Amino acid sequence: MWFKNLSFFRLPEQFTVPEDFDELLAPLTLKPLGSVELFTRGFVSPLGGDHPALSHALQGARIVRLGTEEKLLPGSVVKQEVERRARAIEERDGRRPGKKQREQLKDDVVAEFTQRAFVKSGAVSGYLDEQARMLIVDSASDKAAEKLITALREALTTFAVEPAATEESVTVILSEWVKEGQGHHGFVLGDEVELKDPVEPKTSIKAKRHDLTSEEIRDHVLAGKQVSQLALIFDDRIGFTLDDKLKVRRLRFLDLVIDELGDGGGEAAGEFDARFALMTLEVRRLLDALHTVFKLH
Repeated sequence: MWFKNLSFFRLPEQFTVPEDFDELLAPLTLKPLGSVELFTRGFVSPLGGDHPALSHALQGARIVRLGTEEKLLPGSVVKQEVERRARAIEERDGRRPGKKQREQLKDDVVAEFTQRAFVKSGAVSGYLDEQARMLIVDSASDKAAEKLITALREALTTFAVEPAATEESVTVILSEWVKEGQGHHGFVLGDEVELKDPVEPKTSIKAKRHDLTSEEIRDHVLAGKQVSQLALIFDDRIGFTLDDKLKVRRLRFLDLVIDELGDGGGEAAGEFDARFALMTLEVRRLLDALHTVFKLH
């Protein structure tokens, strides 16, 4: 269990996880899709399988997981079937179906096809870290993170989180690092960068598996291009790409971290706890460093 992306949301100063947290989540447990439903979502156990717990707490952090089920019913398929049935009516009655009749045809097709549509499952995880005063979501998508936040807000009645903001410009500082050919405060340049023109944002330059200390890359920054994404390594322990909105993408834990994992006693629960404890510790260290550089608030 490793998160692959990180979106940071600031918890209110007075926030504490309720003692009856799982009981509050229970009414929003994921229910199986009904025969005519297209979409459903709800909390599932972060421990996987049929485990009854809807959250799991360890060392001041509590993880939750929001599951989704969606029936795949492409609009093009519905439209094609409606047209087929409309033509059949025209051939039978000698006239094209009117607007009201076509709407009824569409409703009939959707209801019929929904019952036998394929189901796509998905999930987004996040954890509440009271020590860091953050909700950390395993997604770089604002839409996915908002689904989890909305579900937590519905369960807890009030849940006033805000995206983590910075006093210092992420773009400016990352651009300076590339211009200097080095990072600071434990950050080392990786081998990927995306540069954008501030005047023409759609104009971008992407370099992968490239020496970011090269004159070629530096010249682009000197010419006015700004860093929108930059691959970094922090303290030789984690690698990731940081974007200009402070989202961590393609997070990976390096050998120094993996080597510290115990065997979990050979049990799945022990393995989960070992990974979760180590991950939250590393993310806290990363957050401290990001605060030093960008002044999070």
